Amino acid sequence: MHKPEKTITPKNLVPRCVHVPSRHRYRHLTGLARIGIALLACLITGLALPEQASAFLHRSSEGTLKDNCVLWNDGTFYLFTMYRFNDKGGEQDQWRNVWLATSTDGVHWKDVGPVIKDAPFGIYAMRVWKVGNRFIMDHGSFTGDKQDVLRLWESDDLVHWKYLGPDFDIRRPDGQRIDHMDVISEEEGGKTVYYGYAVGGLLRSDDGVKWKWVGELPLTDSLSVRVVQEPGGCQRIGDKFYLLVGGFYPGSFEYAVATYIADRPDGPFKPDYPAFRLNGYSGRELVALWAGYCRLPGETLLSNYMLDPGGAFWWHAPLKTPVVDAAGHLHMGYWKGNEALKGAQLPCPVGQPKLACPAKKGEIDSSGEDVTIKAPALPSIRWITPDKPNNAFAFLDTVFDFDKGCVVEGTLKVTATDALVFPAAGICLEQEGKEAATVLFETWGQTELGTLSWSKQPHFESRDRTGFGCATVAGMPAGETCSYRLLLRKGIVEIYLNDLLVQTWPAAKLTGRIGFIVQDGEAHFGVPKLWAMTLP
Repeated sequence: MHKPEKTITPKNLVPRCVHVPSRHRYRHLTGLARIGIALLACLITGLALPEQASAFLHRSSEGTLKDNCVLWNDGTFYLFTMYRFNDKGGEQDQWRNVWLATSTDGVHWKDVGPVIKDAPFGIYAMRVWKVGNRFIMDHGSFTGDKQDVLRLWESDDLVHWKYLGPDFDIRRPDGQRIDHMDVISEEEGGKTVYYGYAVGGLLRSDDGVKWKWVGELPLTDSLSVRVVQEPGGCQRIGDKFYLLVGGFYPGSFEYAVATYIADRPDGPFKPDYPAFRLNGYSGRELVALWAGYCRLPGETLLSNYMLDPGGAFWWHAPLKTPVVDAAGHLHMGYWKGNEALKGAQLPCPVGQPKLACPAKKGEIDSSGEDVTIKAPALPSIRWITPDKPNNAFAFLDTVFDFDKGCVVEGTLKVTATDALVFPAAGICLEQEGKEAATVLFETWGQTELGTLSWSKQPHFESRDRTGFGCATVAGMPAGETCSYRLLLRKGIVEIYLNDLLVQTWPAAKLTGRIGFIVQDGEAHFGVPKLWAMTLP
């Protein structure tokens, strides 16, 4: 059982702030950038807010949060987000508040509420760091309608905040867009210096409060990033610095986060091409996005957030651990602290499952310890050209309450039945109308997610692909047993393979049954273990 959260009650929540004059917004941006920002604004502001509801993993008890920032201090996690109570129409007018929730385990959160409320200027994404005995917050803001300033606040308890005033505001020398700035400290020449990685450029400070402009982000290769280029944070891991930069990159239709690596905190930062896309989507689906660092003593975590499948509000996603492999590539991994999600273990009898629909030479067998499904590759049309994929799949009879939330763990192994045809295997979550949300791990270095349907002929419609250049898991090796993990609740599933993030995916209208699929091969699936989630 998780421990109850300690209560923090905010007082004097309305700070004294300065008034700023009005100008036309985005006049400084290019035409393409203006279009992109406008589309994002429509996505966020054109939707009605939902009634109160619990979520996966956490959302504000009323209104909606966005662009999360997680700080750890003295045994407690602090979740700060830009926040709106309701839809007011104007984009800047939407977001004039900062919401705070706290947690002692990083999983179960308790709302504190708005700790900055009704500011006289817009409050966009933020970051918080500690300098001496006080905490500093920066956030993107506006001069009139122009997003061209970072505003700084201070606090001694992370609850009561005071705006430092215009003398501490940060602007680009050319007046272009600037937004949230992640901050790290480094020891140089026997003293502590601070580096700031902002949307808009690199900054440096001797005291962590007053900042000097260094220049544009020192990124090499001049990649074409559509619309925006937004650093989520920079962190020293080992002897390298890993800079996370969000944007619309080649190969990703939706917003993605990319990894750049440098030997020094001031760069130059080079794209890590083999694992460049830390998270993102190849198609038009958008569920999870963003990535920022959360720093603990002796440990670093990653945070991000998710868009509700209905599109009306945002959730804080489960924290993740950064995993650097032997080649130095950064991945998002399963954080062991999320074991606190597990409540009562749920019985999962296998019984004698049957194939959901006939497959050519398809077979299924259950020993009580595992399920074996076979769908041999069909004869080749030509010596190097296989026929259409042969799929066989089945579902367990037990029905689970996936809306309330479940943790699912199991194993799978796939082997080839034809020397020229690569097999694949995966997990299915049955949906209404003879469909299933499906993840397919392919043995040619690719993972596909989409919809499996069988009302007529079995058909898998791929809607997202992970492959070369992605840090998320791209397929699985043939002949090796792999472990999978699903965190599933409220129509969203986070998928891990061997404790590395695969994808965050929508899974609506679920019947509560879990299933297995094999393509052009033979697969063995260990009996899954399931736990009810401990979320309210």
